[in-house]
This record gives sequence, structure tokens and C-alpha cells, in this order.
Amino acid sequence: MPIRLRSLPAYARAPIIAFVLVGLVGYAAGLVFVSYNTGMRSEGIADHYHGDEEQLKFGKSTAEMLNIVHSHLLGMGVLFFAVAALYVCTDSAARWKALWSSETLLSLLTTFGALWLIAVGQTWAVWIIYPSSVLMICGFALMSGVVIWNCLTPDCKSHSL
Repeated sequence: MPIRLRSLPAYARAPIIAFVLVGLVGYAAGLVFVSYNTGMRSEGIADHYHGDEEQLKFGKSTAEMLNIVHSHLLGMGVLFFAVAALYVCTDSAARWKALWSSETLLSLLTTFGALWLIAVGQTWAVWIIYPSSVLMICGFALMSGVVIWNCLTPDCKSHSL
């Protein structure tokens, strides 16, 4: 019998809610950081990673890009996988579980692959970042919201928070 978040006791649901909230706040802080550095504009993204000699902005070195890609893929990959694992324990339909639990991880690869391309001079790849990032944000937010909702609305047999 599969595990359902709604059927877990309150002492098990409470840290799940806390974990997901910490992930959401951390992700939001990352978005603020990206907005600060790039202005969320295609030119800002290209300038930040590839550089702009006219503005005396220097692009990221290979070592810097390896550090950025490595740390983001591992850190965000673990976060997205953990939330996806919790999401598959919700009451959502199986097709949505399959879609959203894998979509965030695929968008993560696509987004950071595009950033790497930008850093090596393929500035057209900025247009890949927009849809993949939007899908990643939506998928993570949706899964997080459903997980929190399922933890806050337990089965009648479970103990309430």
C-alpha cells in the first residue's frame, strides 16, 4: 500500500511542511539574487555569464561555471527530487505526478545547460532559459503547494497539526 501524506501522523507531517517551506524560501531568495544580478532581462543574463566589454563586465571563467553548474545541479536536484518524492505521496492523479515530478529536474538540466552555452558565447541560448525556468518555477511551486495542502488536510483518522 503506497504512503499517503494525508494519512501520516501530525508529528511526521509537521517537518515535511517545514522542509518544503524552507525550500520555497531558499528558491525565492535565489530568484531575488538572479533578479539583482541580471534584471531578469535577456541582455542582463548574457552580460552576467558571457560578459560585456563595453560595460567592463567580465564573463564567467570555466572554473566559475563549473562551480555554478555543479552546485546548482546537485543542490537543486536533491531539493527537487525530495519534493517530487513527497508529491508522489499526495492525492494528485498519476499522470500529474509523472509529469511534474520529472519536469522540474529536466528543466533544471535545460536551464543550466543554457547558462553554460551563454558563458561560452552562445548568447541565443538565453531564449531557452525563459521557458525552462518558468516551467521549473511552476513545477516546484505546484508540487510544494500540493504537498503542503495534503499535510494540512489530513484524513479523519490522522491526528491534526
